[in-house]
Order: sequence, then structure tokens, then C-alpha cells
Amino acid sequence: MKNSKSHTSQGSNYKKGMLIQGAYGQIKHLISINQLVPGQKLIYGNIAKRLNMGVTPVIQALNRLEASGLVRYEANKGYFVGEISEKEVRQLYQAREALEVAIIPDIIENINKKALSEIEQRFKRSHSIRLSRRELILEDTQFHLELICYAHNDVIYNILENIFEQVYLKYRPEYLDDERIKVIKSEHKDLLSALRSRDGDKTTALIRRHIREGMDYVVKTIKAEKNWFSDEDANLEAI
Repeated sequence: MKNSKSHTSQGSNYKKGMLIQGAYGQIKHLISINQLVPGQKLIYGNIAKRLNMGVTPVIQALNRLEASGLVRYEANKGYFVGEISEKEVRQLYQAREALEVAIIPDIIENINKKALSEIEQRFKRSHSIRLSRRELILEDTQFHLELICYAHNDVIYNILENIFEQVYLKYRPEYLDDERIKVIKSEHKDLLSALRSRDGDKTTALIRRHIREGMDYVVKTIKAEKNWFSDEDANLEAI
């Protein structure tokens, strides 16, 4: 009887864990496709209904998302989709630069012409169709992660994957303008060319510039939004 109860308990815990993991993945997916946007309040009753599951696994999933920094909790207010701060942007991009630059020699050593051609073809196809701003941010992330995987360093890959996730899930896609999109496309093309010629110094210089310009752009748009809200508040007070 004890063994029977033990197996039942283990089965119940496993099912519960799977439900929580499922809710976690689905909520993260909704954020990634901009169905849940940075700063939005997350009403777990509504999310549970949307995901067709109970409230408890949704709350547990939100707790996990809070622990990973993708969701924030405010006492007496509830859960909100995380928004990236200027300080966080600088720290994430600095860490990204250090790690991506460090693995350039390994990428150049391991990547071959066939792999570069395949990446280049996917790159061309992705930019030949009209994508949403969120999809463009995800595409940029996938481009870099695909190159990073050729360093064959799982630890660095996982850290960088998390860094990218913190940025693209907490940054408002509407901040990305057409001019920046053109710059990203051009810089990706130059990066592939440098890797094809196995020019380590040029690849390093391009990566540094690409990451630093990306950081400056994200910081600039966050500041602009903050200033806009400050001006709006001032105008309201004046009325």
C-alpha cells in the first residue's frame, strides 16, 4: 500500500510539474510573439482561461518567470511583463560583447563554407519577406545564436541565449525603426563576409561595433520613451 501511494504521489507531482512547465513555455511564447507586451499587467485568471488550465499552474509559472527576470511582481498590484531598463541594457550588452568576442577564434576554426552558405541563404530568405518588428528582433537573435553554436561551447551558448532572451522579450518592438533594420541587415552581411575570409581581426571589430551600436540604439529609444512620458505628465499637470 505504501508503494502504491508513493507511486501515485510521484505521478501527481510529475503531472503538476508538466502543467507548470507547459504554462511557463506558453506564457513565454505569448510574450515572444507580442501577444503579451512589456509593462502589461498579467491577470492570471485570464491567462488560465486562455491556456485552458487551472489558475495554480499559471501562478507557479509566473513565479518562475519572475525568478528568470522576464516578469516582475509588485505587492498589492500583481504580475507584469518585464520591461528592460537602461542599466540592464548596458550590463547585458557588455556581457554579450565580452563573450561573443571571446569565442570568435573558435567560430572561425569550426565553421565551414557550407555552413556559412546555409546561414547566408536563410539570412537572404528571411529578409526577402515582410516580418513584424518582433519577428525581426527574433531573427537577429537566431542569426547570432546560429553562429555562436559553432564555438562548440555549451556554457557560453546558454549564457548568451539567456542574454538575448532578456533583451528581446523585454524590449518593445515598436521602438525598432526602418533605418535601424537596414543597418542590422548590412552589418550581418559584413559579418558573414569577414567570417568567410576567416579574418579574425575584422570579425572582432565588426562584432564589437554591431553590439555597441545595438546597445546605444536600445538605450536611446528607452530614454526617448521615458522623456515622452515625462513631457506628457508635465502637460497633464499644466491643464
